[in-house]
Amino acid sequence: MWTSKWQNTMVSSLQKRLSVAPPTTERRGRQFGVLVSYAGTVDGDLINHLVHLAECSLSHFHGTRQEQKRVVYVLIEAAQNVIHHGYIDEHGETVLYLTVESTPVGYQVHCGNFLDRATSEELCERLGELNTFDKAALRKAYITALCDGTTDSLRSNAGLGLISMAKRTHGPIEFQTEPHSDGVALFTLTVTVRP
Repeated sequence: MWTSKWQNTMVSSLQKRLSVAPPTTERRGRQFGVLVSYAGTVDGDLINHLVHLAECSLSHFHGTRQEQKRVVYVLIEAAQNVIHHGYIDEHGETVLYLTVESTPVGYQVHCGNFLDRATSEELCERLGELNTFDKAALRKAYITALCDGTTDSLRSNAGLGLISMAKRTHGPIEFQTEPHSDGVALFTLTVTVRP
C-alpha cells in the first residue's frame, strides 16, 4: 500500500491535534481524554467501524445513551460530508482525520479533510450563517430545507447534514481552514456535545 502526500499531511495534522488534546484525567467522576482517533482514507465501510469504536469508547467513558447517540450522529454526518464533498486525490481517494474526545466542556468531535479552496470558502460562509441561528431558527431552516427539496453540489439536500449537526450541538460549530498547495485547503471542524 502506498501513502500519498495528502495522507502524510493528515497524519501530521492528527498528530498535531493529539499533541494539544488534554491528557486523560478525571474530575467529579468523569474521565477526559481521546476516545477515538483516525487518519487515512475514508469510504462508506469505514464509517461503520468508526461508529462501533466510538460507541464502545463512549460506553467505557460512562456517557449517557443520549450523549452517545448525539456524538455518533455528529461523527456520521462529519464523515459523510467528507465522503460526499472532500477532495479526491489523483488516486481517487479522499482522506480525513477524526478524533472523538471527552473534555471538560463536553464531548468534542474534530474532523479535518481537504477541500478545494472555493468549496472551503463557501462552507465557511454557510457555517458562519448557521452559527448565528438559535434553536428555533435551526428548526425552521431544517423544515424549510426539507420542504424545498432543492439540492446543489455543496449543500447536498440543501445543507440538511450541517443543519442537523448544528441542532445536536451546544454552542457554535467551530471551523478553520489552512491553505495548502495545489489549490486545496485543510478544513477542520469541531463540534461540541455537552452532557
